[in-house]
Amino acid sequence: MEKLRPPLIHRPAGDSAPKSAERARPAAGSVLFHADDYGITLDQARAILALSDACGGRGVLGSTSAFANSPAFSDAAALAAPYVKGGALLMGLHLNLVEGAPCSDASDVPLLVNERGMFRHDFLGLARLANGPQREEARAQIERECAAQIERYLKSFPEQERNLRLDSHQHTHAIPAVLDALLAAVRSRGCALAHLRTPVEPLGPHLARRTAAPPANIAKDALLSMLWRANRDKLPDACATSLFCGVVLSGRMERADDALVESFRALAARRDQAVEVLFHPISVPRAQCLDPENEPFAAACASPGRDEEARTLRTLSPTP
Repeated sequence: MEKLRPPLIHRPAGDSAPKSAERARPAAGSVLFHADDYGITLDQARAILALSDACGGRGVLGSTSAFANSPAFSDAAALAAPYVKGGALLMGLHLNLVEGAPCSDASDVPLLVNERGMFRHDFLGLARLANGPQREEARAQIERECAAQIERYLKSFPEQERNLRLDSHQHTHAIPAVLDALLAAVRSRGCALAHLRTPVEPLGPHLARRTAAPPANIAKDALLSMLWRANRDKLPDACATSLFCGVVLSGRMERADDALVESFRALAARRDQAVEVLFHPISVPRAQCLDPENEPFAAACASPGRDEEARTLRTLSPTP
């Protein structure tokens, strides 16, 4: 493994280096440029870290979340660990119930996997399962898999047991039954949840900027907003949330510019929140995706648009 340079933290002149605890709870009006899907391969992980000034690369990235069910997870976690422990990079668990192999034995989660032992449901399929005639057993199996992914993640980042950051692939934790199972898994492991993504994106900044957003993404944002209404009162009191940007332009985040980011930053400041701006940077060859036979996910994983999003992370202006 290549030798990593010490963290190079970008901050306004005169500011002192942030402590890890402070990084875990960004200040109101601050912007977190975040990458999901960290650790599909070691090369992809290395390329994501290279999008961060703070990690010795070039770009505004300051936060990422990792697939604990990736075969490359342990090596990718080791690559990021010096920056996470040094406070230069925020890391979280990217809970995955829809792509690749489970961390549990496939025989322990039969409702979640297909005959190949790979996750069988997308977002809508998981929602149907979690609310269908097998919902009680489905919830138990979802909780079991959430616990297994948390356990694997904490083996690489044990210091986060009392400071856990979570989001999910396809935002499946917005499904109320999935969030219930996830929170039960967090409690059973004795973890303290420090931050959970609220995958609900306000349209105001996009309307003001006349952003060209795919209609399917507008519909997805509306669905997530509707589902999240049932989740608002479930989070632990100590769990922080942020304003969110990343659904409306999902797959098109290369269209994000400094003006759009500033619109979200200003709105977040008025709401006394930070804002998380989500990207999916760095394409992965289809054969190296978590499940090459899962056509929709493999196509997204290998999309050249991911490399366009990486270029955007290199050109956006840093924010305080």
